[in-house]
Amino acid sequence: MPPIQPFHRSLLRTFADLWRAPVRRVLFKQVYFTGIEALLLVVLIGFALGGIVVSQLHDQYGQSREAALRLLAVLTFGELAPLFTALLLVARSSSAVASELAAMKAHGELDSLTALGIPLSSYLIAPRLVGMTISSAALALYLALSAMLGGAVLSSGWDIGYQVFQLDRFLHPGMLLTCVGKAALFGFVAVAVACRMGLKAKPYVTEIPKASSRAVMRGMLAVFILDLAWSLLN
Repeated sequence: MPPIQPFHRSLLRTFADLWRAPVRRVLFKQVYFTGIEALLLVVLIGFALGGIVVSQLHDQYGQSREAALRLLAVLTFGELAPLFTALLLVARSSSAVASELAAMKAHGELDSLTALGIPLSSYLIAPRLVGMTISSAALALYLALSAMLGGAVLSSGWDIGYQVFQLDRFLHPGMLLTCVGKAALFGFVAVAVACRMGLKAKPYVTEIPKASSRAVMRGMLAVFILDLAWSLLN
């Protein structure tokens, strides 16, 4: 019986396999599906979100233009952008990942890969973990920036050019790091839950939609629990 490798060595080997051409293709496809195809939707949602938040601040609390944009920056980069991005990816990508893996199991593809000596963790799991984590972090940043642009447009009117160039007054590196860090964590956990649900599915075609549903519900639950824990710890 071959010796069991230590966990950290097995993990390093799994992610080192990302440099292999077949695994890279899976990674790039995941980034394209999760990140690039959703980019326009995320930007539009962010733009609308920024306008909604600023209009509510004006209507309910009479905030000045500068105060409204400053509060929008704090809310968006610290909370709204990572959370909205994670929920969008759970609904759009987690269900797809779980369905794909469950379908591969139902059709015997996972057994075939194992029989060929291809490690599932390297070929199927790691590319999806890395791809969705990167995509989540990038999309959250785009959503936050587009929300600031939407807020500036709504609050400034014809003075939009000046206000956009002044947005750097409301932003600092800590905000950007928080946004990217939270979004990456949420994306990683969401796709990890999706992979687990897909691999746990029984080898029947009827299990495919069940795996997708479980991935969405449990992924959302995991994201909200993580968000609450993050808030309590900070």
